[in-house]
Amino acid sequence: MKRIMITGALGQIGSELTLKLREIYGTDNVIATDIRKNESEAAQSGPFEMVDVTDAKSMLDTAKKYNVDTVIHMAALLSATAEANPVFAWNLNMGAYECT
Repeated sequence: MKRIMITGALGQIGSELTLKLREIYGTDNVIATDIRKNESEAAQSGPFEMVDVTDAKSMLDTAKKYNVDTVIHMAALLSATAEANPVFAWNLNMGAYECT
């Protein structure tokens, strides 16, 4: 069975994706991650970990903990915030765990 970890799982798209994939693959097989936790259904309906995608060790530890075989990267900075720091935004949006 697939084990999927979603970064940015509490964002607008990530939250919908998390719920849909939990329907398809089973609640325990989709691990939601984000840098914050809220009371949303995506955060409460199955495994959730607070993970900063710029922290490679945390990402790897979480993937190992749940025996993840697929990572879907939804964590991102949106335009207004990204324009203030375009290099960081590029690295986060395109590389995540490779950020420095």
